[in-house]
Amino acid sequence: MKVIAHRGVHDTGAVENTLEAFELAATAGADMIELDVRRTGAGELAILHDHELSGVALDSCSLDELAQRTGFRPPLLTEVLAWADGRIGVDVELKEDGYAEQVAPPLSAFAAAGNELIVSSFIDPLLARLSQLAPELRLGLLIAWTADRCAERAAAVGACTVLPEMKLVTERLTADVTGAGIELIVWDFMAVRDGSLLADDRIAGVITDDVPGALAANLTR
Repeated sequence: MKVIAHRGVHDTGAVENTLEAFELAATAGADMIELDVRRTGAGELAILHDHELSGVALDSCSLDELAQRTGFRPPLLTEVLAWADGRIGVDVELKEDGYAEQVAPPLSAFAAAGNELIVSSFIDPLLARLSQLAPELRLGLLIAWTADRCAERAAAVGACTVLPEMKLVTERLTADVTGAGIELIVWDFMAVRDGSLLADDRIAGVITDDVPGALAANLTR
């Protein structure tokens, strides 16, 4: 079962979604890193979870302007992909719609180089558009509010992976998704609470804030 570091490893001082946090994840032995992509007002693809940082909206300025106003400069997607190339797999979560045409080429190039890549989103139309633009990409449908029709939704948008929040994981969901031939990766996994899930061979991976705990539990399953 793959252990995917949620925004890297950031419980020891590193800032989440930074190259430092991703480096710590690789050093810890994570199989993949998970990160969030948003677009700046200047059209740059940046790694940032929230729309705003210290009250400054990312889509209202360039990355340099954001750094000047907040004292923090998120990395670019291209910087992270260059760092990860040949080193570690990446789960790229797209937080917004509207830039599928821009993000598809660098992601396709990363995957074509032999790197493991999942492109995930909560936004069905965005995944459907990416499926048209770059059918070679491995797409994942994120779900957090309801598991209803998740396998059907995934198939409709060309996603081969479903990524539900841990609270939604039930035997029915697991059976429905994997029975449809769709990969299942769970997020918000914590070994101290959810370790028994590792015994289920139908689960392909876990996205977690506790990489050491998940790795240790995985070794003893």
